[in-house]
Amino acid sequence: MATGSQESSSTVHDLFQKSKLISEGPPARYRLLTTRSNIEKDGSLRKWTFGQRGVNMQNKILLMVGETGTGKTTLINAMVNYILGVKFTDEVWFEIIEEGGDNHMSNQSKSQTTEITVYEVFAQNNPICLTIIDTPGYGDTRGKEYDEQIAENLYKLFHYATGVKEIDAVCLVVKASENRLTDRQQYIFDAVLSLFGKDIENNIVIFITHSDGMPPKDALNAIKNAAIPCRKNEENEPEHFLFNNRQTEKRIKKYNRFLQTAWEQTEDSLNDFFASLKEQNRKSLEQTESVLTESKRLEACISNLQNRIEFIEYKGKELTQIQKALGENREKIKRNENFTFTVTKYYKEKVPIEDASWWDRKVTSCSVCKENCHEKNCYRALNAWWCEVMKNDHCTVCTGKCHYTKHVRENKKYVTCSREVLVTFDELKKPYESSINPASDIKFDSKAFENVKNNFESNKKQEEEKTSIEKSLKEELVEKEKEKAQLLEEAYTTIMKLSQIVLKPDSAFIVQCLDFLIPRAKEIGREVLATKLRELRKIQPESQERVTAVMGYFNKIRNVVTGK
Repeated sequence: MATGSQESSSTVHDLFQKSKLISEGPPARYRLLTTRSNIEKDGSLRKWTFGQRGVNMQNKILLMVGETGTGKTTLINAMVNYILGVKFTDEVWFEIIEEGGDNHMSNQSKSQTTEITVYEVFAQNNPICLTIIDTPGYGDTRGKEYDEQIAENLYKLFHYATGVKEIDAVCLVVKASENRLTDRQQYIFDAVLSLFGKDIENNIVIFITHSDGMPPKDALNAIKNAAIPCRKNEENEPEHFLFNNRQTEKRIKKYNRFLQTAWEQTEDSLNDFFASLKEQNRKSLEQTESVLTESKRLEACISNLQNRIEFIEYKGKELTQIQKALGENREKIKRNENFTFTVTKYYKEKVPIEDASWWDRKVTSCSVCKENCHEKNCYRALNAWWCEVMKNDHCTVCTGKCHYTKHVRENKKYVTCSREVLVTFDELKKPYESSINPASDIKFDSKAFENVKNNFESNKKQEEEKTSIEKSLKEELVEKEKEKAQLLEEAYTTIMKLSQIVLKPDSAFIVQCLDFLIPRAKEIGREVLATKLRELRKIQPESQERVTAVMGYFNKIRNVVTGK
């Protein structure tokens, strides 16, 4: 492949000196010798560079997304050969990523990593240079936390000063034979595209691999049926480019003409693709970074909200048990008899984190509100101030929106615990006696006090005490419902803000959040809020099918991990 009238023989000869022979050809396969470095110290973000960038080079930054087996690796290598100016007649193939056979692909699908690799390719005689961001292993069978880690790594790549701040294209890779996207593919695309802002839609294109050069009707219908947002061409079809993945096949004379046609098809598609990039505006990832940050805060908010709502519901059960006990013992109260009953008491306790992935072993929690503020993927913050849920030195999640100095980041978190407690009626009265008798703190001599006490504990007064306690219990329940309503309003506001900037307001994550919130808004009689949430929940049938597929795939990989 060549980008211009370059002298291929001298180009290839120079590349031999900068690569290592993998196998004899034709085509002979060579591994490019790259300079490798870590963008992140732990190796979760790494950069492989081939060549040196010239002053006048035009850099094109691409994000590659695709399921294992779609031919993404071969496609990336094809781009590298294109930029390096390699031709079919050179009978060589240079790889920046190792390619293997079926066994290699099978092993790769079983054990994907979460590292993101940035490939930089600079050719001496080409004005265009490439930066390719390769996303690995989405849909890893080891569990959803691995996919969350990839999203976290992308966030870091876009966030770091030494990372990527702009992008020319997001390239979704699918096979030409696909007549519908698999659940795993929809899971992958949903996870990645949910990271971006609305302004990136026109930079999303479809790369169709294993193509015979004919119109890819099946693959395009699969993309449309899955409601994948992307750039549209003049026919209002998803902007797509065709590639044949036979570049590394052994050259046999009677098949050479077909192999050359396949090579030229890929070359023509890359010509068209890079020409289209000249016409498109490179996009800053500033809004995408904002989406990622807001997504983190929303996820932390929903997790915290769910814990708070569940705790409120538990406390409601506790109060209901007390009400029931009072009703069952009405006659004993009238007779001024003390009695006992059992109540399940719910309380919060801070416990060590066990059996968690290494990136979930630290939690940012509020010591004032007794709440977990950031429970998932909180490993990268040095202390509470650095945690993503902090904004303007205050927490965006906990009830009191407390100052960061009230927070700690440690390998402990708050959990809701319960225990059975034996309660007497006399013990129960104590917290309410001050409201029943405001003057109860006045001192009397012992004899006078006995007389007053005897009168106070008459049957009539006992009934008044019971009525007062029941009234206080009802007021507490009402307050719990008000608190729950306030939390729901807060979550709705956060989701609305995210939906206005995110590329996919119908992502599986947002739909899950809405499905959690809607029934609870109905339970407490907030019909207006429930209606707003239902309106936000309305999505196209094809989007619902995709969300169902994504959730189905998530449940599948979760069951694989848990052995259920």
